[in-house]
Amino acid sequence: MPAASVAQPTNARMALAVLFLGNIFIGSGVLAPAAMINTMTADLNVDSVAIGALIGWGAVVLCIGAPAFGFFTNQVDRRTLLAASLFLYAGGHIASAFAPDYTSLLIIRLAMISGAAIFTPQAASAVALMMPDERRSSAVATVFMGWAVATAVVIPLTSILAEIMDWRLIYAALGVGSLLAAIGVLMALPAKLYPARMSLSTWGEVIRRPPILILLAATSLQITGQFVLFPYLAAELRRASNADPSAVALALGCYGAAGLFGSIVAARTVNSLGAARTHMICLAIMVSGLVGWSLFASSPAPAIASCFVWGLGFGAGVAMQQARLIAVAPALASASVALNTSVLYLGQAAGSAIGGDLITRTLHPLMGPAGAAFMLMALAASWWANRRFNA
Repeated sequence: MPAASVAQPTNARMALAVLFLGNIFIGSGVLAPAAMINTMTADLNVDSVAIGALIGWGAVVLCIGAPAFGFFTNQVDRRTLLAASLFLYAGGHIASAFAPDYTSLLIIRLAMISGAAIFTPQAASAVALMMPDERRSSAVATVFMGWAVATAVVIPLTSILAEIMDWRLIYAALGVGSLLAAIGVLMALPAKLYPARMSLSTWGEVIRRPPILILLAATSLQITGQFVLFPYLAAELRRASNADPSAVALALGCYGAAGLFGSIVAARTVNSLGAARTHMICLAIMVSGLVGWSLFASSPAPAIASCFVWGLGFGAGVAMQQARLIAVAPALASASVALNTSVLYLGQAAGSAIGGDLITRTLHPLMGPAGAAFMLMALAASWWANRRFNA
C-alpha cells in the first residue's frame, strides 16, 4: 500500500476551524428535517413518518456512499475533495428551497447527501494526515464537535425559525453556509494532501480485523438507539406532553447544548481517560437519558431534563469511535473511518425505520426503551473491544 502524503497546514488552527465549520453545516443539513418536522408535515401535506424518511433514506445513501467515495476518491487531494463535497451540499440545499413537493425534495436530498457521505469521514482522515500522533485524538474530537454545535445551536434555532418563517428559507441559508465553508476549506487546508492509496485488498484487511469490526458494530448500535426517537422528538414532545413550539425548541436546545458540553469535556479529557473509557461513559449517560424519557415523556419538565442527559454523550461518543479506529490502524484510517461513517448512517436508517414502525403501530411509549436497549448493546460491544483487543 503506497504511503500517505502528509502536509502541515500553514495555520493548523484555521485548518481545524474550517473542518469544524464544515461539520456544523453537514450535521445541520442531515438533522434539519427533525427540527422542522411539524411545519414540513403541514406544508407538504405528509405525515411525520414521511419527514423521518428524509433522514432514513438519506442515511441509506450515506451508508453506501461513505466507503464507496472513500475508495473511488482515494487519489484525489483532500482539499479539493472536501471543498467539492461542500459545494455539492450547498447546491442541493439551495435546490431544496425550490422543491415543489415532497417527492422532488426527497430526490434532491438523496443526490445532495453524497456531499455529507464524503465530508465527515474524509475530514477525519485529513486531520490524521495533518496532525502529529499526540494531538490526533483531540483534533478529531474538535473537528467532529461541529456536529455537536449543529445539534446545540443550529437545530434548536431551526426549530424556532421554522415556526415563524418558511422552512425553504432555512434550507437556502444552510446552502449559503455550506458554500462559505467550502471556500474556507480551499483557503485553509494544504494542497497535495493524500491518504495512503487503498486497494481492494486493503479494504479486505480492514474488515478482517476483529477490533475494527467490533468498534463498527458499537457505532451502528449506538446510532440505531439514538435515532429510534431523535428524528421524531419534536413530534413526540407535542404528542406526549402537548408541548408548544417554545418547549420543543427548549428540549432540542438542551439536547444540543448537552452534546456540545459533552464534546468539549471529552476533547479535553480523552488524552488522560482514553478514547475507549470516554466512549463507554458517553454510552452509559445516554442510556440513563433514554430511560428518563421513557419514564417522564408525558411531563414536559422531566422530559426536557431527560433530553439534556441523553444529549451529553452523543457528539463525543461518535468522535471517540473515530479516534479509536485511527489508533487501531493509522494507515487504514481513511477506510476505517469511512466505514464508521457508513455504519453510523446505517444506524440512522435502521433507527428511523424502527421509530417510524413503532409510530405506525401506535407503540409510541416503546421508542425510549427500544433506544436504550440498542445503547446497552453498543456499550457491551465497546467494552468487549477494549477488554479483548485493547482498542
